[in-house]
Amino acid sequence: MSEVSLNELIAAFDSDSEADIRAKNALISGASFEIFPKPLPASMLTGILRARVKSLQRRNKPTIGAAECLASLAEKGEQELLVAYVNDRERGGYLYPLYLDPQPLKVVGCLGFGSSPEGGPDAGPA
Repeated sequence: MSEVSLNELIAAFDSDSEADIRAKNALISGASFEIFPKPLPASMLTGILRARVKSLQRRNKPTIGAAECLASLAEKGEQELLVAYVNDRERGGYLYPLYLDPQPLKVVGCLGFGSSPEGGPDAGPA
């Protein structure tokens, strides 16, 4: 897949979930993003994400959209998806992993997680 522009990535959001709205707003506000070029099967990504969410929960890290994102990935089965990250942590926000259908470019899953426990000094937006 060729390079994806900021505008293309912003246009790829079509959900009004809290995680999607926050990630999109972070992009609009200047957060950095990276899209990995090699697609991976959604089933593999679901397993990786499930383990990551459990780890975040054990460490009391704030998350948004985890259940919705896992459900969306599970629905995709073996479909190949791209992985992207929107990093809004420099502005006190969250890191947002995105899962993208490459053709046409569409966000099919998004969650956000902060770097400190909810209510901590680096907890990010409420």
